[in-house]
Amino acid sequence: MPSENLNRSDELLLALLDGPFKRVRDQNHVDPHAILVWDPSRIPVIQAVGILDLLGRYPCGGNGSQWAASDLLEILIEKRSQCRKSNASHDISDDDPEFTPACGTVVLIVSDDPSRGHRWVSINALIEPGQ
Repeated sequence: MPSENLNRSDELLLALLDGPFKRVRDQNHVDPHAILVWDPSRIPVIQAVGILDLLGRYPCGGNGSQWAASDLLEILIEKRSQCRKSNASHDISDDDPEFTPACGTVVLIVSDDPSRGHRWVSINALIEPGQ
């Protein structure tokens, strides 16, 4: 379930997405087939992962999994909504060069603690025109 309150790790995630991973974020908001994943055990720590690869890396709904199939469904529904919003925003900016597209995507936050589940957040960002 997406979290409404920012904690320290969410603030770090936003700093990463506004900084060194801005390009990955900006390319992902219009890609309906990939989810951003923040996994501190991988390099790079933030990656755009295809949905089928996501299920291979982070199995859901089985014994020992850290998230449920219902979580994946919620993520996919939100990703679809954010992708539509982002595409519409880009269409408007194509017609009005002064308009700054407001785009969004979702990020799966992988837990490094096996006793805690993965969680996800929905993020929004203003994208510089022409990107």
